Amino acid sequence: MKKLLTLFWIIIIAGSVIIVVKFFSPESEPNGIDPTVETTEEETTTPDLEALEETQPEEITKTYAQYIQEGDTYLANLLITSAIDSYTKATVLNPNSTEPLIKLGEAYLQNNDPKNAQTAFEKALILDENSITIKIGIARSYLNQRNIEAAKNIVWEMSTQDPLVKYYTAMILILYKDFDGSKNLFTELVATQEEAENSEQPIPQIDPEIIENSQIFLSAYETFSYFTGGEELHLQTLLAKALTDVDEFETSIPLLYDIINEKNNYRDAWIILGYAYLNTNKILDAIDAFGQAKALDEEKPETLFFLGLAHFANNEIDKAVIYLELADENGYEPKDQINAKLGDLYLLQQEYKKSAAKYEEVLAKNTTNMGVFIRVIWLNIDKLNDPEKALEHAYIALENHPENAMSYNLVGWSLTALENYKEAKKYLAKAIEMDPEFDAAALNMGWFYEKQGQKALAKEYYKRAYALGGNNSIATLAATRYNNLQLNIQVNISAP
Repeated sequence: MKKLLTLFWIIIIAGSVIIVVKFFSPESEPNGIDPTVETTEEETTTPDLEALEETQPEEITKTYAQYIQEGDTYLANLLITSAIDSYTKATVLNPNSTEPLIKLGEAYLQNNDPKNAQTAFEKALILDENSITIKIGIARSYLNQRNIEAAKNIVWEMSTQDPLVKYYTAMILILYKDFDGSKNLFTELVATQEEAENSEQPIPQIDPEIIENSQIFLSAYETFSYFTGGEELHLQTLLAKALTDVDEFETSIPLLYDIINEKNNYRDAWIILGYAYLNTNKILDAIDAFGQAKALDEEKPETLFFLGLAHFANNEIDKAVIYLELADENGYEPKDQINAKLGDLYLLQQEYKKSAAKYEEVLAKNTTNMGVFIRVIWLNIDKLNDPEKALEHAYIALENHPENAMSYNLVGWSLTALENYKEAKKYLAKAIEMDPEFDAAALNMGWFYEKQGQKALAKEYYKRAYALGGNNSIATLAATRYNNLQLNIQVNISAP
């Protein structure tokens, strides 16, 4: 159920409602360049792969287990379309297994494609007609299509003694405005888990995510109880926000419609609605909802921030910058997170110094995000011609992430840019030793050899990076560099 990258928390109703910003990350860098490797403007064009046709390795046929593991890895890294491809191939290899179909259904749900999710779960149900997990998957597909009645019909046929069924029953009761019934079921789930934890008898444990999510809903009910004589609309808003907190974005939308129809000037409902739209890729609807919230409160930094994100998602970079800068000026917090997003936007505007400065502000307070290290090092090497500063940040990355092969790759990359080849090779070799399938390290090792005029070795590593990268931007860059070396060789041979 946790399907999107969590970036940060935002308070939108004083003391009561918090929204988590979860936003689809692109599967490649926005400008088509992967900053895990050194690039130049000339090298980012689409390559002619003819030079690699005869030398690239044959496609390896993976096993069923490998496709499943590959899909799981892609999904964990939010490469959802790639995960769908891997799970689909697994279904071909083992058409009688429910496992890849269930995983495929989950991936489609994460990709905002509930109809295909429903199809995958229904195929799985043919193989196992008694599976609660599969039936709930179909119900979730209906919820994501906002077909609440169809979801209810499926869930109501199952026993609420099962925790998963009880959880979705409680959620659907919210949509039917049976708030007491919903609260009772969430309370039962938490109480059952507490009993299991305290019992000396072996009582089955409930999925921790169900308990965590149930507590989110109970917190909403508890918050509402603090407001004596509070309006039911406030409770509905708190519960709508809870639905988005547990990634039930589509499910929250009908409830929010009801709230706004009754009270059109409810700013916080508009914000939550825009947030739900944003996370279901309904970008224009999100812009409209956040615009409605802004009309009700021109200076609220959270609204300005969300509006900036929505314009970013709509590829309106200049507008996104305007709103995020306004959010920053109006005191948006947390500071490091808006700095990171502004760094991304300045990068797209080719404002490289401003971009690097924002990323460096982030790293001054927070060294946990390897992606920020990658970007700031890439900018200093490729755009700002400051490899010394790149190396400083690479060493900080290594100090904070010594277990990550990327850290060694970043140091080796920076040292290569400084032409300290003896030390660079040590770090790049270490990165490859830690992760033999590390495409970026292979590419940078190719660059390491190319800069020293060792074209044969450079080509071998470019071929390796191409094979490891699959269809990503690293593979594209590897092919370009390989072809460039081939061209140089051909020119030299044919020269008088």
